[in-house]
Amino acid sequence: MQKFFRFLKSMTFGLILLGIIVIFSVIGSVVPQSQNAMTYVRQFPSFYKIILTCGFDHIFTTWYFIAVTAMLCMNLILCSIIRFRSVVNQKIQTERAAAVPTAVETDEKQRDAVIRALEREHCHRETFAEGTEVYSKNSFGRFGTFFTHLGILLTVVFWAMAMYLPKILDETCYPGESIRLEDGTEIQVDSFSIETDAKLDYKSVINIKLPDGRESGLKEVSVNHPVKMGQYKVYQQTYGTIGHVTVTNEAGASDSFYLETNDLLSADGKNGILYDNLYPDFTEENGQMQVISSTSGSYKNPVYVYTVVEDGQQTEVMLAFPGDVQEIGTFSIHFDDPVEYPGLRIKRSPSWVNICLLLSFMVMTAGLFMTFMMQPVLVTVKKDGYTVLGRQERMRIILNDAVHSTEGEEHHNA
Repeated sequence: MQKFFRFLKSMTFGLILLGIIVIFSVIGSVVPQSQNAMTYVRQFPSFYKIILTCGFDHIFTTWYFIAVTAMLCMNLILCSIIRFRSVVNQKIQTERAAAVPTAVETDEKQRDAVIRALEREHCHRETFAEGTEVYSKNSFGRFGTFFTHLGILLTVVFWAMAMYLPKILDETCYPGESIRLEDGTEIQVDSFSIETDAKLDYKSVINIKLPDGRESGLKEVSVNHPVKMGQYKVYQQTYGTIGHVTVTNEAGASDSFYLETNDLLSADGKNGILYDNLYPDFTEENGQMQVISSTSGSYKNPVYVYTVVEDGQQTEVMLAFPGDVQEIGTFSIHFDDPVEYPGLRIKRSPSWVNICLLLSFMVMTAGLFMTFMMQPVLVTVKKDGYTVLGRQERMRIILNDAVHSTEGEEHHNA
């Protein structure tokens, strides 16, 4: 049981968990997140079953990702507590150093040379009984590993908050129109395009205008490449195609409409057309036309299906193509090219989370700096020699050179 507990708080276990999280993050970057099932069928025809079964389409909210993240937090907390307890009391460290046996024996002259070298390095001296002195430097560097682990822990915690705390809003918006959010932020869709040459790819060009007047300017947003402005991140979530008609009356006045299923276009409520649906393509065999109900990408040969209504009665089902015109009484209905539009996912993150995430990076960076650039020096000097504690190779070389310099002086004097 003790071995198992030691493994839980070990650096080895922490590195294993970090490696697993990195692998999950790579999967989450390669596989578009929170798309509809057909997106994965189209983009990953050989692997979509694995993606949907294992939850790779929403990997950052799966139970196993949350479990691994929680275990990493537990490991970092244990590591931080242990390292803090081991370095917080410098007096205990110094007393232990004073009791360490001599590692390098020296005579009196060599001992004086060692002390002079330590003084040149600006080491702090503390005297103990029986001529024992302990020299220390960069004592604060002992906290390097603690701050490093603390910084990693805070980074994981605030990164999780940045993942799970944002408010998410899914909206569709037609090109040339805009979405107005509760706080007054306006997201305008300038244009939208679908490319299906090599593989399906769809992009929007948007402008985000914040309530204080700041604007992002026209930015391109595509899958896994969001646009960020202020507290908002806008992702390309999905896409759609909608029918569009232009209605003109006998006086020449016209108006445009987007068509939804079961829309009735009528001036008097009795005569007009009842819109059914827009289909992406059709086939024709033996003079019979059959519409195709599903496709990916742009609609190659769009077909409008609607029913003519006369005196409140549905008469016949009709098909129309872009450019066709249906006359109904005193007005005409012109079937336009369908309009492709984006589905956007809008995330709003609390600003304090991003600030805390930045601070956690700073704590981790400070810890790494102390660990590698402020390594603590601890040297015990006794009457018969000295001992360098820890992995202070530089200090060992300095003191070794100081000892050998006295041998050179003796040779020169002789």
